[in-house]
Amino acid sequence: MPNRPPFAEEPGYFTHPGLSEPRTKEEWRDYLNYKLPPRPTLLPLKDYKELGSTERRLHNKPRMAYHSALVIVRTTKLKTIHHQIARRMATNAEQPAGARRGIVIDGQATLGKSTLVKTFAADFEHELRRDYPERFTRTYIVEDHVIDYTPVVYVSIPSQATPKDLSVALAHYLGQKYRAGATKGDITQLVLKNMRLVGTELVIIDDAHFMDLSLKEGKVVNDHLKYIANHTAATFVYTGVDLHHSGLFLEGAGGNRATQTSGRNTLVRLTPYAIETREQKAEWTSVISAMEDALVLYHHQPGTLKRAWKYLHRRTRGNISSLAELICEAAAEAVLTKAERIDRALLEDIVINEHAQSTYENTRPHDGPTPPATDAKRPSGEEAAS
Repeated sequence: MPNRPPFAEEPGYFTHPGLSEPRTKEEWRDYLNYKLPPRPTLLPLKDYKELGSTERRLHNKPRMAYHSALVIVRTTKLKTIHHQIARRMATNAEQPAGARRGIVIDGQATLGKSTLVKTFAADFEHELRRDYPERFTRTYIVEDHVIDYTPVVYVSIPSQATPKDLSVALAHYLGQKYRAGATKGDITQLVLKNMRLVGTELVIIDDAHFMDLSLKEGKVVNDHLKYIANHTAATFVYTGVDLHHSGLFLEGAGGNRATQTSGRNTLVRLTPYAIETREQKAEWTSVISAMEDALVLYHHQPGTLKRAWKYLHRRTRGNISSLAELICEAAAEAVLTKAERIDRALLEDIVINEHAQSTYENTRPHDGPTPPATDAKRPSGEEAAS
């Protein structure tokens, strides 16, 4: 057996530098403490051109990491929904016993719902850490279980989750142990007790559409959600796809009788960006500008992407996740190919998610293929934006 390297016992030595979806309170704290890659400083172009291949690759690594993270744009939509959640939490704060009113954020896939709620939750907890630092330094042992201040609980639902699966996910997040063979009721009682002890104020149930909301199970899920909300002082926020027509809001998928969930929660619909009015166009271009301003490329012409706002809307159908994917991929391509700028020709070479790509292919003008541009004659500026 080969000798183990001296660092083999160091926890997290081989940890991926990026983030994965948090599943436990420890992983949530990793998310809170994560620092985005800083904006790198470019060498003078003359010095950059003189670098050898290995030196250039190492110099480009910080740029690739920075472009991969890009920026989370604090859009008007994001700020509006954050304000709604904050207002609901303020309203719930000192209410008498009983289920607090929650918020359900509904919308098609890849509109940034998960990012929106995680960003709010991170802002909320960071504010608590600034205002009440002493709360985060206390730890207790209760019945062999570690109790520490956990104001935010974030759970991403697995596919076809049952009510017991939800309680198990909550227990796993909190680090709550339970005996083998424990029933749904047993685990739920432990979770409710734990959430009260750790001071949970906000519970996010992400991907709620993965819960089994069929005709048979829809009422069971709703009753379980109501029970948990009834016995915690926290505000619940749910996200999902087409929840308005699911068993979360109607008794059984496709039913027509409103559930108790619908009577206790405000539905917020998240939609793609439209460009029909002047205000909508201004907001769409502001999102593009924020992403473009973050680029660190030698030859990129500022404003190229902003002027291409119509084209970018056709490519992405106003979906902010698809827009971020397209610009991140294009930034990586611009560095890897040494083009060092993003223009229409480069963007046309980028294939993004199938939904956005097939929609674009089916709606693009059929006026013949665009002749390929050489590196020396890539269009830029107004030409690239047409």
